[in-house]
Amino acid sequence: MQKILKNRFTFLILIFTVIVYTWTVFNISKWKRNLVINNDAVSYYSYLPATFIYNDLTFRFADSLPKDFEGRIWYQQTTTGERVQKMTMGLSVMYSPFFFLAHSIAHITAYDANGYSKIYSMFICFAGLFYGLLGLIILSKIVLQFFNDKITALSIIIIAFGTNLFYYVTNEGEMSHAFSFFLFALFFYFTLKWHNSQSLINTVFLGLVGGLIVLVRSSNIVVFIVPLFYGVYNINTGKQKWNLLRKNWIQLVLIFILVVLIFSPQLIYWKTITGKWFYYSYGSEGFFFTKPHVFDGLFSYRKGWLVYTPVMLLALAGIPLLFRDFKEFSLAIPVFLAINIYIIFSWWSWWYGGGFGARPLIESYIFLTIPLAAFLRTVFEKKKIIKATVVTVIFVFISLNLFQTLQYRRTLIHWDSMTKEAYWAVFGKLKFPENYQELIQTPDYESALTGEPEIIDR
Repeated sequence: MQKILKNRFTFLILIFTVIVYTWTVFNISKWKRNLVINNDAVSYYSYLPATFIYNDLTFRFADSLPKDFEGRIWYQQTTTGERVQKMTMGLSVMYSPFFFLAHSIAHITAYDANGYSKIYSMFICFAGLFYGLLGLIILSKIVLQFFNDKITALSIIIIAFGTNLFYYVTNEGEMSHAFSFFLFALFFYFTLKWHNSQSLINTVFLGLVGGLIVLVRSSNIVVFIVPLFYGVYNINTGKQKWNLLRKNWIQLVLIFILVVLIFSPQLIYWKTITGKWFYYSYGSEGFFFTKPHVFDGLFSYRKGWLVYTPVMLLALAGIPLLFRDFKEFSLAIPVFLAINIYIIFSWWSWWYGGGFGARPLIESYIFLTIPLAAFLRTVFEKKKIIKATVVTVIFVFISLNLFQTLQYRRTLIHWDSMTKEAYWAVFGKLKFPENYQELIQTPDYESALTGEPEIIDR
């Protein structure tokens, strides 16, 4: 109770966020329209019913489903005709407690216990909501270690309502982003704890959470950059870090073993189905590291991170302050951010198909909250006019994010075909302009797939 009273603003913001997020999920109620186990979530989720209901990870059971089956089951075929899932099973692991609850309820109610009736979709939505909110709670605990109550509360409300995290918890909570956001928060929390005490429990949690992060999204292995560089900001601290890692080499080996252990079910699955321990399930899709689209990923009207989540400009403005006020983060966060952005926007589809803003960066907000809070703290030490200006900017950015979230839900902001002309034609509006179809431009997927410049026919 004393901690709550001491940090009452953060506590109230978290309560407010829980209420608004929960109300939004129930107000949308995607499960009523069979829109949850859809798109990428079909593959993320498929391991659970295949394993625990149909007992068939070869997915041959899909051939004998009734014609009125209401679910979607997708798979890819290997060169030998075996059926294999494109996505790794990390999200199925994260979904599993909610899946088992839904399955138990389906057995005692009128819902079909087939893994795809509405009760399963409802609980998958609850999973995204649960993990997203828990991620924000853990994030608040992290930020409170370095900043006061008011700065932490404002930082949390910016992340919760000023970024596309809001959309990907309340509207598409079944996607990976709410789950990775939670895992990054937990990983960051135990990174800090491990550096304070290299205990067995901190080591085990760091390895287990790191393994889950990789199992959910393999490219997120870059998260290990943060503990590697945490506390390093000059030659002396670099030597100290090296000595710390060398002294605790057994803990590092244990972390590695735990990461491999968590990922091993995926390796076993690939080996069983394809005959290979490592199977690249994305076919011709891949990275073009010599042709990254960093500028497009940050600034384009199609999906530019800073176009659709401009409040993160404040976090970027806070990065130089780390070198002055929070030296322990001054290398870890910028290096992670730079490498992560480079990898993300080197993917052939740098806009990542359909989505609101730069969704692969959502989990990175965990680390960016530190420079964001540093920026806010510095501003709030300035004159009242500066504070008032920044608060006004924050209010505008949050309002813009919430309004554009509504626009995206209504498809005024197109999922993959926005242009400068289309963006400004719908800016601040909830009605389509008459020439909307002429303003949008479908991406040239074929050229992008081969790493060639897109051919824009306008």
